[in-house]
Amino acid sequence: MSNKYDTIVVGGGHNGLTAATILANHGQKVLLVEKRSIFGGVAAGEEFHPGHWSTGLLQDTGSVRRNVITDLSLEKFGLETNGKRASTAILGKQGKCITISDDETQTAQSINRYSEKDSEAYLTYKNFITKITPFIRDIMDQAPPDLVSMGTGDLWQLAKNGLKLKRLGKATMMEFLKVAPMSVQDFLDERFETDFLKAGMSVPAVQGSFTSPRSAYTTLNLLLWECLSSDEVVGGPQALTSALVKAAQKSGVDLKSDSDVRQVVLDEQRKVKGIRLDNGEEFFANKVAATCAPQEAFFQLLEPNQIEYSLEHGIEHFRSRGTTAKLNLALSKPLRFNGQEDDAMFARTGNSWLEMEKAFDPIKYRNFSSEPILETHNTGKAPEGCATFSILVHYAPFELEGGWTDTARNELTENIIDTLSQYSPEVRDSIVGSELLTPIDLKERYGLPNGHIFHGEHAVDQLLTRPIPSCMQYNTPINGLYLCGSGSHPGGGITCLPGYLGAKRILKT
Repeated sequence: MSNKYDTIVVGGGHNGLTAATILANHGQKVLLVEKRSIFGGVAAGEEFHPGHWSTGLLQDTGSVRRNVITDLSLEKFGLETNGKRASTAILGKQGKCITISDDETQTAQSINRYSEKDSEAYLTYKNFITKITPFIRDIMDQAPPDLVSMGTGDLWQLAKNGLKLKRLGKATMMEFLKVAPMSVQDFLDERFETDFLKAGMSVPAVQGSFTSPRSAYTTLNLLLWECLSSDEVVGGPQALTSALVKAAQKSGVDLKSDSDVRQVVLDEQRKVKGIRLDNGEEFFANKVAATCAPQEAFFQLLEPNQIEYSLEHGIEHFRSRGTTAKLNLALSKPLRFNGQEDDAMFARTGNSWLEMEKAFDPIKYRNFSSEPILETHNTGKAPEGCATFSILVHYAPFELEGGWTDTARNELTENIIDTLSQYSPEVRDSIVGSELLTPIDLKERYGLPNGHIFHGEHAVDQLLTRPIPSCMQYNTPINGLYLCGSGSHPGGGITCLPGYLGAKRILKT
């Protein structure tokens, strides 16, 4: 393996693999280094109990963009999509369940069992989503304009975006401008009357954020999820990772695992000249694409005297307050939730605004809820006749009062199982193994700042100027250093877009 490259990619998650393959496909000699023994990052499935494999940390592949799949020719490497969004069971107590599927008519029929008014309201809601989706996709699927220097091209991009907004039509445009700043509770209360439906629908709006449904601008997060989520990858995150690794290998990327980067090396003019690993090995390139969190890129891979105060201050205040834990359950048999109509891939709890607010309140005081909000995923690998459930748990603080002791871990696990048992009473007796990942564990395993699943919160001020204005277009004030991970536009989740758009930016420089 040569030690001289055009670009070195730090991090072998879905964004790193995407960026490396794009660069290699355009003739660059690329090295990708990953500190773990496996590739995939938060999308890497792992065995946590004999024969039972998790899907990784994140579960939803519905936001992987079609242009990424096409440009990387991932279908040639075994990737398949099912052509529709995965079904989600919205769970209420007393055996209530509504299945939200890609078929709007079927979803409306499921809702109609509880409310005829909400059944009709859902179709109106989806009509609004359909109208604004092209506008949202255009904004989020392209590199943001440079709001700092504002060149001619950036002004033209802003003008085009303004025209796209106007072309929605006056009624739709005004509705979007009205609802985007709203709390998701107010937004859904205006449209629906069924408590557990509203609570379950709102979960994507608060996922990974230090917010409750009553927080301002949470409607914007819900609209982004609704507009950007579409085809689910068959086989989930593991299938995506497998295809990305094969594509990178085919393109000629040098993949190097078990390689922890100690330092991004700069020359006397503070220009990137390469990297140094923990074992002392050095590799040289005048461009480094960091797909780790911005905090790690600037505070761990660079010396303190190599960054300006304004950059340091901005990154220090990029909000990354981890609020999510993950529980993987190995089960002796497949489970169905009470009232579940079909084999929905996902399920969400919440039940009511009051219960969601009670789940959020403890985190403000560095505690976790006795009845957390859960998002389950049931497609992890398991032995025949058994099942694997992966559960995202909201809310759990990074800095728990008293620390994440064994007692605290056991208590949270029991709270999760007790909550899940309200929707599937057989779950406790079916558990043969489990793995709890607290926000502390997420930081240690995946390098997530404060255990934040998206590298940083999806707040309105941390989206288009993500992570900070001077780094919002993937390049940074450090000549040759680029940010191509979830801390960059358009944010976290399994999309591959930060790596894709970041690589496109590198190719232009």
